[in-house]
Amino acid sequence: MSDTFLNLTISKLILRHPETIPIFAANGLGMLTREDTRESFGAAIRLRTALKAAGVNVDLFCRQLEEAAVQENSPAPGEQETATQNLNLFALLPCPLKIPLEQAFNGFLASLPPERRNRLTFLLEGNANNQIDYADYADHFESPAEMPDIIITPGFNSFFHPHFVQRFIRSGTFTSVTNYAGDKQLAAMGITDPNGHYSMLAMNLLVLVVDHHRLGDRPVPRTWGDLLRPEYERTVAIRGNHDGTFCETLLLTIQKEFGAHSLTPLGKNVAWGWHPSQMVKSAGNGRQEGPAVCVMPLFFANSMGQREGVSVVWPEDGALVSPVTMLVKTEKQEELRDLIEFLTGAEVAGICAGASFPALHPQVENQLPEGATFKWIGWEYVRNNDLKELTQTANAAFLRAFQGISP
Repeated sequence: MSDTFLNLTISKLILRHPETIPIFAANGLGMLTREDTRESFGAAIRLRTALKAAGVNVDLFCRQLEEAAVQENSPAPGEQETATQNLNLFALLPCPLKIPLEQAFNGFLASLPPERRNRLTFLLEGNANNQIDYADYADHFESPAEMPDIIITPGFNSFFHPHFVQRFIRSGTFTSVTNYAGDKQLAAMGITDPNGHYSMLAMNLLVLVVDHHRLGDRPVPRTWGDLLRPEYERTVAIRGNHDGTFCETLLLTIQKEFGAHSLTPLGKNVAWGWHPSQMVKSAGNGRQEGPAVCVMPLFFANSMGQREGVSVVWPEDGALVSPVTMLVKTEKQEELRDLIEFLTGAEVAGICAGASFPALHPQVENQLPEGATFKWIGWEYVRNNDLKELTQTANAAFLRAFQGISP
């Protein structure tokens, strides 16, 4: 019975055996059994992967499950055949894209013949879940069977780390399904994966937002290097998470462009690790306390409208590019052709562009400022470096300065 347990997703296992929930809790996996979690991430994560990621003894855990699962609940008709079936699509979407893309996806489903629609399995989630990061499980996948057929994720996450790259990227498990270079503004930076593995759907652009009341007589920062200047000490906000990690796109770029030592002045200048929505609420609210400079996504910067004493600064050396990428299993391209064409088509690209996430589709107008420039870390850098180690060391160096710890 152990293999049967291990091959089930968390959601399917709990559905069949709710009496095993205390076993999860006793082994530090209680978060996976929460109803909201098991219905979302639990549908994409198999028990085998979850145990490896948590460092739990697999044999002991399965014995405990077998003792608790006194009676096997009979699967519904047809469920036995799909007990280990992958999700066809798991999309972990930036918050501003979730609702509009979900609506468009429902329209796509409605256009399919019923028999085709009923065969598709999918899950679209927002990237706001701070308890579980699905991408972290990429460091523990051992076979393609443990993953959905199509995976959409934002940022430089674990799908760019050595374990995953060695096993699944270089082996050709995933193949790009787009060759769009983008419009004249985007094409120049070489945003399409030259090795043909990652499909770039859109970009989350980071810009600067300045509160002039708080900035006072200090100069307005015009480049990313300006954020390292001592006059901005303890006046900057960037994206930060509850677990002490900060915006990997910013940290990696600063480290690449200015050297590892530059993370110390950056850490001294940052006083807030916030969600962008907190930055929007703070900007121009008339209070003295709060950041003078925020590094935030273009979507949130644009959402503020015109506020007195607040300006959006497009850095002279370019808005930072954080990718929204899609992985498609090579062997599933034909079977899922209709789904892939929808995800890479003009409708989805238009939704992304309309939400200030520039898309590469040639039919889309991204409505970017004339002469807009971009700072993209580059596929060569991604391919030739250990992004897991670089991200960890960059975050650690930044965090020491952020917390006021001497090097």
